Amino acid sequence: MSVLEKPTRMQRLAGAVAKRIAGKMWPKAINTTTAGVGDVDNWSWMRAFMRVDTERVDVYTDLETMDDTVDEVATSLDILSDNAVNAETGTHKSFHIVYPDESKASPVVQQAIESMITRTRLEEKIYGITRDLLKYGDNFQQVVVDKNFSIVRLMYMPPKSMNRNEDDQGALPSELGAFTQTRPRTQQVIASFYPWQIIHMRWNRSGGQLYGRSIGKTARTSWRKMQAMEEALVINWLTRAFARLLFTIDVTGKTPTQAKLAVAAFRRDLEKRKIAEGVEGIEQLSVVKDIFLGQGFHTIAGKAVQGLTNVQVLDTSSSGFSNLGPVEYYRNKVVMSLRVPPAYLGLEENINAKATLVQQDRRFARTIRRIQTTISLELIVPAIDLQLLLMGLDPTAISYLVTWPAVAISDVVQGSMALRNTAMADKIYKEMGIYDDEYIAVNHLHMTPMQFKEVSRRIRAEVQNDAVPKGQDTTETEE
Repeated sequence: MSVLEKPTRMQRLAGAVAKRIAGKMWPKAINTTTAGVGDVDNWSWMRAFMRVDTERVDVYTDLETMDDTVDEVATSLDILSDNAVNAETGTHKSFHIVYPDESKASPVVQQAIESMITRTRLEEKIYGITRDLLKYGDNFQQVVVDKNFSIVRLMYMPPKSMNRNEDDQGALPSELGAFTQTRPRTQQVIASFYPWQIIHMRWNRSGGQLYGRSIGKTARTSWRKMQAMEEALVINWLTRAFARLLFTIDVTGKTPTQAKLAVAAFRRDLEKRKIAEGVEGIEQLSVVKDIFLGQGFHTIAGKAVQGLTNVQVLDTSSSGFSNLGPVEYYRNKVVMSLRVPPAYLGLEENINAKATLVQQDRRFARTIRRIQTTISLELIVPAIDLQLLLMGLDPTAISYLVTWPAVAISDVVQGSMALRNTAMADKIYKEMGIYDDEYIAVNHLHMTPMQFKEVSRRIRAEVQNDAVPKGQDTTETEE
């Protein structure tokens, strides 16, 4: 019987959570909402008998191979993830939750959010989540909720097994079946999920695509060509690494059969090595065997010239030893697809000016900030909002921000210099009457109008207190 025909106990609990989110009463339950499996490699032995008919699975497989075998790909994924989620100063906090309006985020709410992050070990998992998101282009996390309305786990779901089931309008159905997990290559349904049960992160998604786009998807073609060239070079290096000898053996006066036996005997005696006292063997370590030719008398201008045994060294040089241009060309295409400056990978021959490196750093910083924004909007914020809903709170009424550390220390310095220059310009424009304090606060300091009013009120209060002489009653002054 299909899992969709008769709901299990965990599926019934999942439905109850959905009703809770919708505002209905929470039913009694004893289990969590865990469903499906966290590792679909249990069926790896069946892959030889299954047919692959989805391009998405092929991309996932290729990126796994590239991550395991290509140094440039593995290092680039490490660099992108490290810079995106690891603090520059080495602290254990990769991101912080900030509450601009303390009046709307009570200590109870703040404690609930921090507890959820601790229970799910989100700060510990964020590096692996980010790396998988970039590698596959998709990352599926199952939200596991217990009977106390608490998110207790974010369970990794293998992208190969997960399917997003949008309707014709591009929306997820609200009932069971918004996401399904299937056995790879057979499409047999393992589990079905409500929309809230799966957090689906998608990197570089465009238009109406159901799934994200791996950061290394365009590098697959170049990788295959580079792989073939590298293997050809290895074979060339191995087969031509040692000198090949051409032996010319004198077989004058011998019949063809006798000449053949003579050449074979000469070769056997030459390759024979003494292994021990009274024990001889044939050398088998030569990569490419030498060449043996038989030669007899030749008649030249009516005169017989004797063929003498001779040995020559064959030229084994090849342009493949030094002509690495094609390999470097496709390697650069792979690196370019991964959005990491070549200097970060130790490929400094492509840097011809300091300005080039600075521009690469700026572009790389934008990529890192985009990764941080994606993780915030598609993972951290949905998890926090769901936890607030389970507590019976409206997430839109609670103001909070997800902040990340600077990409590098140089960013902090450059940012402070830019802020100083902006402040000097604001002072000049304010004196000219072009705009006022509120415009500066909202547009340049990114304050909300409410925050500006609160800050202005506190500044006025401090100015009034400083203006009151010591010993004078401030109460009378206010009245």
